[in-house]
Amino acid sequence: MKENLKLWESVEKTDPAHTKKANVKGNNITSIKPQYQIYQATKQWGSYGIKWGFKSIHYDTSLVDVNGLMIFKAVFYYPNGEFETINTISIWRDGAMTKPDDEWAKKVETDTLTKSLSKLGFNADIFMGRFDDLRYVEQMRNEFRISTSEEKEALLKISQAKSIEDLTKIKIEYKNVLNLIKGKLTEKYNDINK
Repeated sequence: MKENLKLWESVEKTDPAHTKKANVKGNNITSIKPQYQIYQATKQWGSYGIKWGFKSIHYDTSLVDVNGLMIFKAVFYYPNGEFETINTISIWRDGAMTKPDDEWAKKVETDTLTKSLSKLGFNADIFMGRFDDLRYVEQMRNEFRISTSEEKEALLKISQAKSIEDLTKIKIEYKNVLNLIKGKLTEKYNDINK
């Protein structure tokens, strides 16, 4: 059973720095920046279009004359499988159907990508409502703030430092992650100088 959740558990948490609040048809939601999702999927599987993405894309126009909806149908594929996916979008910017939306194709593909990735567990914490809990969001901010091994290594060395000279060496050695660790570095300087 654990094997079944391997992918899900590796992609379910979302870095709050790559989210934004949005109002969709009167509902306040947390949305994910699409490029972040593409990055996360690329990290898992490799390049978009080679290892994963859409194929057999088809736009169904049967509802355009009725209510201005375009139907997007495709197959989402990835290294261990594929599945059909479907979505709709209005080709109009307004309810009166007087202002065409010249970005409808990009919008429906992006939205369908998010929906497809969510079925595999990507950013599940958002879709499961965890981002409605401010404590959870703060927990994710802290977790992602110290996420790289270099940052963790620097923080460990800071905690073990015994002198100002040690801290100076750490500051020089880890200058590329300094913005993320400077709070801890300052705390340790203050502790040593007491």
